[in-house]
Amino acid sequence: MTVQSELRAQLDTEGWLALPSDLVAHFGLEPGVQVRVDKRTSGLHLRQPVTYLGKVYIEPTNACNLDCRTCIRNVWDEALGRMTRETFAHIVEGLRAFSPSPTVFFGGFGEPLAHSDIVEMVTQVKALGAPVELITNGTLLTESLSRQLIKAGVDVLWVSLDGATPESYADVRLGAALPEVVDNVVGFRSARPPAQCPTPEIGIAFVAMKRNVADLPAVLRLGGRLGASRFMVSNVLPYTAEMCDEVL
Repeated sequence: MTVQSELRAQLDTEGWLALPSDLVAHFGLEPGVQVRVDKRTSGLHLRQPVTYLGKVYIEPTNACNLDCRTCIRNVWDEALGRMTRETFAHIVEGLRAFSPSPTVFFGGFGEPLAHSDIVEMVTQVKALGAPVELITNGTLLTESLSRQLIKAGVDVLWVSLDGATPESYADVRLGAALPEVVDNVVGFRSARPPAQCPTPEIGIAFVAMKRNVADLPAVLRLGGRLGASRFMVSNVLPYTAEMCDEVL
């Protein structure tokens, strides 16, 4: 559990609310920026200003080593490719303009770990001071790669688990075996430096549909055993007629 220090704002003589300097710095607030305030029964809620860039999504590659039922690749004819070093360098340069640095999330339709430069990408983004999250199907998460990602500074590793048994998992993620993925995540967890709140955090991502939603409680329990501290559940996006019948 993360314990946050108490923040106090102060009302000046003209009725303006002055925010603590660390909060102003965290959200990159500048004089003249308008912040929306919502009135709620529990008090006032300050929304993030539209000038605040919270998260940037980077897709290193749209290629993947699996053939999942839920994937958009079942219906598209886009060429597969990998982000070049030149393109990534332009992205990193663009991120330098933001203060504070937004969270960078490596993911998309492809498997980020299939890109040979993924560790270097994480390293460069972390050098900017940006929090880094990455989502993976877990099949390529070898012991060596786990240690490299941890050393590079990944803050959260999300692992896609759409079933709690080998049968239900393989029914969605064609080409993968649940026991191997679980072993890989266990290896990643064990490679983390010992601490009361170990980092990187492990998250479990579950795409819910009619064929697997009964597995959700067991997936949550499995995630707990794997040391997960975050869970993300989303309804399936139906790219095919078959998947339309699976929407919850």
